[in-house]
Amino acid sequence: MAKSPSSRVQRGVSLLEVLIAIVVFSIGILGLALMQLKGASFTKQAGSRSSVIMATRGLTDAMRGNTASSQIVTSPPANPAAPTATECPYCYNGTDALTVTDCSTSACTPAQVAKNDLKAWIDQLTATAPIATTGVRGTITWSPILGTYVITASWYDGGIKKDSTSEGDQTYVFNYLP
Repeated sequence: MAKSPSSRVQRGVSLLEVLIAIVVFSIGILGLALMQLKGASFTKQAGSRSSVIMATRGLTDAMRGNTASSQIVTSPPANPAAPTATECPYCYNGTDALTVTDCSTSACTPAQVAKNDLKAWIDQLTATAPIATTGVRGTITWSPILGTYVITASWYDGGIKKDSTSEGDQTYVFNYLP
């Protein structure tokens, strides 16, 4: 009995099907690997964001406990746009050196406690989040319009933003009413 012509034509079909299946499977695996990488990146970014927010909220709790934070409200600054260190003990431009005063041997003034709080905040930001490309971790200004401290924390999240000169920088801004 002779072989039918249709059986000869179908010999290589299973091999072709296997090759196509391998290609489709490989593309699927590459997609899963990419999703894993993106997921790890997003987890890292969310961790940095959470750390910065917790540190900033911790600073506001410290400010709430210090009588110096309400000092600016009870005595409005002579120049609301740029209050002095006496008028605004928690104001910080992000570049000044912060010195810590040891309050265990003698009582600190509210202004010294404010500087200690600022130093602890900057140290916590340093330990938990990479520095922003601008080089400034955090600033605190007084807003005479809102009557609040404006606390700004910045960090580098590793992402790339095409519409920004500081690619990958993130900022958290919080208004605190003493």
